[in-house]
Amino acid sequence: METSINFSKFLVILPEIFLTLWILFFIIFGVFADGGNLAKQRMFTLVATLGLVVTFILIFTSDWRAARLLSDLFVQDRLAVFMKLLVTFTGICILLISEKYRSFEKLFIYEYPLLILFSVLGMLIMISANDFISLYMGVELQSLSLYVLASMKKDSNKSSEAGLKYFILGTLASGFFLFGVSMLFGIAGTTTYTELSVILVNIDNYSPLLALAVVMIISSIAFKLSAAPFHMWTPDVYEGCPTTVTAFIAVVPKIAAVAVIIRILYIPFGNIYDIWYQILAMVAIISIFVGAFGAIVQENIKRLMAYSTIGSIGFVLLALSSGSQQALESSLIYIVIYSLSVLGCFVIIVSMEKDNVALEKITDLSGISRTDPFSAICFSILLLSLAGLPPFAGFVGKFYIFRSLISEGFVELAVLGIIGSVISAYYYLRIVKIMYLDETEEQIIFGYNFSSKLILGISSILVISFLLYAKSVVSFIEYISYSVS
Repeated sequence: METSINFSKFLVILPEIFLTLWILFFIIFGVFADGGNLAKQRMFTLVATLGLVVTFILIFTSDWRAARLLSDLFVQDRLAVFMKLLVTFTGICILLISEKYRSFEKLFIYEYPLLILFSVLGMLIMISANDFISLYMGVELQSLSLYVLASMKKDSNKSSEAGLKYFILGTLASGFFLFGVSMLFGIAGTTTYTELSVILVNIDNYSPLLALAVVMIISSIAFKLSAAPFHMWTPDVYEGCPTTVTAFIAVVPKIAAVAVIIRILYIPFGNIYDIWYQILAMVAIISIFVGAFGAIVQENIKRLMAYSTIGSIGFVLLALSSGSQQALESSLIYIVIYSLSVLGCFVIIVSMEKDNVALEKITDLSGISRTDPFSAICFSILLLSLAGLPPFAGFVGKFYIFRSLISEGFVELAVLGIIGSVISAYYYLRIVKIMYLDETEEQIIFGYNFSSKLILGISSILVISFLLYAKSVVSFIEYISYSVS
């Protein structure tokens, strides 16, 4: 009987164990393989992708029922499984769209797919963490990989600068996190989520030390989410990184960070709502308006997407600030739609080139509706979804967020969110206007491979047809969200 229990617990963490072993195999494989030519680089990408595909299958076929193991350091529930699936799926997509970009940028670096695997492993640990110590291990494994990825173009000053800025500010955020956790341990005598949820019920909610600990922990996670005013690294890092790395940072870590903040707010901090809801609401509103006004003046498409990310994360935090079950559901719906839309956008951005040189200016998109109608219509659909215009998926995501706020009595926050959404629509519509109405003498090329074109087409179809299956998605998200306890 004991053997059976241990084996069942082993199966719960099998995806993480498999991915760890695959990374070790990949390191040995890379050492003995010659990585100096394009064919070998494609083989590396294929091996890394295969590892993530198997991990995805193992996660999907694992037990979705709630389970805790490793002395309550690790938790498995429906939310964890769903967010892990989303992380591995988007990670696979990023690897697939990276191949063409790496060939014309001459990024023939075997470490690139290896660091993607390391980062994904860190995110899986983050999502299933049930203790601030195990969470920190996952965060640092993810972050250290991203620091190196950001500075991967060794001959680019912008890439080196991006990696250095990301590292310095990321280290500062980690310090905030550890300081907050140490104070929390001093107050409660534990760092385990489930134990904290019980202990903090009997502690004065207005204890200054507890409030400071909560502020520091939330601030460090807000940094990972690119939420304002902790966003200062985001535009520079997005611009300086290799574009496929920017795509990875814009999508995959955000999913993991949203899963982390949901679990923290609803479990260890669930009984001290009065401390954190005002902080979260303030950060959300600042993020929405910084994202809206910051993007308007941008001429670089990657910097614009950075401010778009800041604004989008603001809407997620705005929903969570009400602390209700409906808010949890609406934030999950929105992050799924955001991931799908931004992933499709970056397929186009990654593929922008002319004479084998990557392009990044918004004006480079002038007149592409006549030279490449497929790219123009797909990009328009995805941008209008991010703007939250009907009948696209983004409208449904924002509708559920505002509905959850109003139903909980946060009408003022909903109104501010709507105003921010209207302002942000301007810079999305501006790109559509440039693609369809502006003239250009120089024609750019979209260097899609088959995988990129397939991902772009599917994401666009899913976004534009979301209303047809929205009820099923919402029902599934409701099923997922009730596992958070």
